[in-house]
Amino acid sequence: MVRIAFHYLGCRLNEAENEAIARSMTDKGHEIVAIADNPDVIVLNTCGVTADAMRKSRNLMRRFAAAGARLLVLMGCAVDLMQAGENSVSDDDLRQGAKRDDDLRIVRIYRDDRPKAADIIARAIDETWNASVAQAPTAYKPRIRCFIKIEDGCNNACTYCSVRLARGRERSVAGADIVEEIRRCLALGEREIVLTGVQLGAWKEGDRRLPDLIGDILSKTDVERLRLSSIEPWHLRPELYELWSDKRLCPHFHTPVQSGSDAVLSMMRRRTHLAEFESKINDLRRKIPNVRVSTDLIVGFPGETDAMWRETLDFIERIGFDDIHLFRFSARPGTIAATLPNPVAPEVKRERWNEAHDRMMQIKRDKMQASIGALCRVLWETRGHEIVDGKRRWSGYAENYLRLYRYFDADRSMRGTVTCEIFGENDIATNIEQDDI
Repeated sequence: MVRIAFHYLGCRLNEAENEAIARSMTDKGHEIVAIADNPDVIVLNTCGVTADAMRKSRNLMRRFAAAGARLLVLMGCAVDLMQAGENSVSDDDLRQGAKRDDDLRIVRIYRDDRPKAADIIARAIDETWNASVAQAPTAYKPRIRCFIKIEDGCNNACTYCSVRLARGRERSVAGADIVEEIRRCLALGEREIVLTGVQLGAWKEGDRRLPDLIGDILSKTDVERLRLSSIEPWHLRPELYELWSDKRLCPHFHTPVQSGSDAVLSMMRRRTHLAEFESKINDLRRKIPNVRVSTDLIVGFPGETDAMWRETLDFIERIGFDDIHLFRFSARPGTIAATLPNPVAPEVKRERWNEAHDRMMQIKRDKMQASIGALCRVLWETRGHEIVDGKRRWSGYAENYLRLYRYFDADRSMRGTVTCEIFGENDIATNIEQDDI
């Protein structure tokens, strides 16, 4: 039995890939451990969405190369972009950093190999230890929420994005395989399933589309909660969100807008306009009770003027997003945006980021005040370490992805949903009733 540790940077898709590989490794008799527990193998799934993500990925490669493991497996977008020539880190560089030239083995898994990643890692383990080490399967330790990859790649041409360069063209996982993987996760004790992909709404199988897949999952599994990770606005269609009459579907949509200015969206080559986006969000809110809508926003795109930025601030107010993931523009090699004129100065990007953040936080505070007294179903996930007056704080998420906290008896094990009343601005919830614990 070999002890394997996993780490990822970036999106939920990377997390889904790590989880799938971990389940495969436990089936082969290996043990999943933490990085701090001196693993034999470290699997690092990297991110290349921004320059900062690339820097963090390179730093982690060097850190993990020196951590003492005999096998280092590198995969993910940063590895693919490095293969294409962006700030590459060689295996020799990593081995020199580890000071174990003859001992450390490095395996890089690239885009085209990723569907076979578990087999590649298993083969590398066998070769590294000079024999098959598979024993009786070690029990996979389930979490509360399980990420299932249903799609990879992107056919769009957004001018700022390097992920499509790293991930390649769109391709979908077979529907039957998705349903079977979900059944497997549920049998292990997972309580919530999250569907994830680069272009989640682009999933297809023949003439079947994402709504058909969701229908299959609902009818063919006993999933308790089913959630979408992120979906582009052009994939929001009535036939999709009409499915949300089934209460097992979580009323939360993360749909990236990227800018609140049509002029900037045009420079980004986004496949949406603000009027269309706003209409779809209004439709969602009319048809799905208690739905929350979050988005991504890029601040300081080249050519973004003060007037365009004010349009974005007005748009944030008008839509009233429940949450916003804010990114300062980062030029990525190989993208059109990296060559555009009129870059925004770093200090201006910082100022605009702060403005958007302040605006977002005020909207969130207002929404929290309005929701005090509302009831929601919370799936508790994370247990705090500190104990105060015999109580330990847990955090979890409501169906609509509102994060809540509550203090429970320190020795209590939480493995289910609890109906809670929202108590105050700090997301502290007070228990009303409980079940399945």
